[in-house]
Amino acid sequence: MPKAQIGIVVPTLNSTSTLQWTLCSLRSQKGITQEIVVADSGSVDGTLDICKNWGVETIYVPPGNMYRAINVGLRQMESDWVTYLNSDDIVYADSYARLVDCGERQQASLVYGDCDFVDYEGRFLFAVKSPPARGLSGMVRSSPYFGGRIGFAQPAAIYRRSTFQELGGFDEQYSNIADYDFFFRLVTSGRAVAKLQRPTVTAFRLHKAQLSIRTAENLKNELRTFRKALSVKTSPGDLLEMLSWRLRNSPTYVSRLMRLRP
Repeated sequence: MPKAQIGIVVPTLNSTSTLQWTLCSLRSQKGITQEIVVADSGSVDGTLDICKNWGVETIYVPPGNMYRAINVGLRQMESDWVTYLNSDDIVYADSYARLVDCGERQQASLVYGDCDFVDYEGRFLFAVKSPPARGLSGMVRSSPYFGGRIGFAQPAAIYRRSTFQELGGFDEQYSNIADYDFFFRLVTSGRAVAKLQRPTVTAFRLHKAQLSIRTAENLKNELRTFRKALSVKTSPGDLLEMLSWRLRNSPTYVSRLMRLRP
């Protein structure tokens, strides 16, 4: 059996309402071999039955920190490329093949693409354009002062397993922003990054029950802690990269405001 080209961890805790769609999107990937592990933290709602039906391996990781579960899962992967996918998001059928191909051609440590945002039922809401690779480091350096926005969505990114190991994985002192911290360390380390051009690669589901909304105050506290410990300098050019990204996505902001109108 050929070695898998990408390894994906799906962290779960009572995820039956959305997991079917997520696993279906993973099992539907074209042109690439994959290893999938669900890192479950004690589901009692049938989550494990869904995994069994899809033939997906599961491991148990004690509850308390989603990133601990992700670390445990990713550290057992053997693929050259790895990532994690939330149990309520989806990846389009050709996305991982396109991302891996882009990363190999450009010899990158991180590859990312653009992301759609959908509602709970999967209806399209808006898309966010990620910044070009040449401007990503500047934008990331300025991001701690702009709400931790690095310009691309976590589900739309993959990274080399060797890079994940060298950086020590996700920092488990954080329960909300460990992915942001990981990408910040990766990009500011000077490692090569690449952007996959459109079309979009993934769909991020927005709903009131998602972790970032339920723990929004803790997320803000963790960002404040991150900023206080920051040693990376921000330049006027970095701020221009952030402004450029916001301008590029200005139609999205207008669209979102229009949707809020009664």
